[in-house]
Amino acid sequence: MRILVAVAPTMYRETIAHILKIDRPNDDVRLANPQALDREATSFRPHLIVCNDNASEVREVSVPSWVVIRYQDSLNASVFLEGQDTRLFQDIAIEDLIGVVEETQRLVLGGSS
Repeated sequence: MRILVAVAPTMYRETIAHILKIDRPNDDVRLANPQALDREATSFRPHLIVCNDNASEVREVSVPSWVVIRYQDSLNASVFLEGQDTRLFQDIAIEDLIGVVEETQRLVLGGSS
């Protein structure tokens, strides 16, 4: 699985990527500045993007899953699987994010068989 983390601030991005790398050592996890999301997604072709709601738009590549984090009083997040808004998390936790990664992997593997 290829996962692109394009969250600001930088410390959030680095922390999310670090945890994903520890929990899923066989996945390719990369960091991107949210303003460079389109360019990074085009070259990396991720299966999952984790980004802020103000990240630049991705136009050149189809991505199976997205987690869009909205900063308010907490870290609310919308999850999009196969282009469909499937779930809203109130104050998303790392366990929730790992669950989305696992669900994306099932989608990707199911689509390739």
